[in-house]
Amino acid sequence: MSRSAKSETVADLGRPLLSPLGKRAGGVSAVLFPPLGGGLLPYLGLVAHLSRHGPVHGIRALGLEEGEEPDTRISDMADRYAEAVTALPARPDLFVGWSLGGLLAFETARRLPGGRTPDLVLVDSSPAPAPEGPGAYTAVRRRVLSEAAAHMDADALARTERTVDAHLEARTRHRAEGRHPGRTLLITCTGSDDPQQARRWSPHLADVSVHCLDTDHFGVLRVPHLRQLSSRIQEFTTSLDSDRSRCRTSGAERCRADAAPVR
Repeated sequence: MSRSAKSETVADLGRPLLSPLGKRAGGVSAVLFPPLGGGLLPYLGLVAHLSRHGPVHGIRALGLEEGEEPDTRISDMADRYAEAVTALPARPDLFVGWSLGGLLAFETARRLPGGRTPDLVLVDSSPAPAPEGPGAYTAVRRRVLSEAAAHMDADALARTERTVDAHLEARTRHRAEGRHPGRTLLITCTGSDDPQQARRWSPHLADVSVHCLDTDHFGVLRVPHLRQLSSRIQEFTTSLDSDRSRCRTSGAERCRADAAPVR
């Protein structure tokens, strides 16, 4: 496992990186990946939906707890998250990521050891840095920290700011590599900072369905657009659940691989 010059591993942390958010048995199991800044608060509304259909776990970023140093490379983050996911009793069915979380979901899926690859839900996420350079993220940084300040004390906000800046450093140096062999649902936004994300993801996704919502980057996880987002994900996960049931009934080893694309 590649590492930067840090000693923390998943087992060393005082508070785990991966935590259960919904415990309903059966159905489609999902893992949520952290957006810029590393917290899971933006996902609360989506968790309420996903947890009605199966168990949900969330991954926070390193750097949010006292004494932790944030990662500054996407590869280090994805290595850690793959380690955490592999420790689960069963491999999740679905990786979900908004913003930076989508890229982390993709890269983590690539690092899992042999076996079935989770399907992906990427929400307004880009596979490569903005062409305009680091300055393109100034407004997003300001928005993330402004919203964090509303519910954090000074110490927690300082750790979040440091984590946000580490993530931006990582974001501006990383381009997705490889190709995800499973299914992907890509949700884009009319007000996205990257209107070309579907085209840019295309070489990396073997079977992708694209849906666009009429909102901006932050509105996609909020009412009223959260309902539309949840409906799209439910359609996607219902087809995944049906495929698994059919495979169990038929006993066909390659059933999922042969299933028709979701469009």
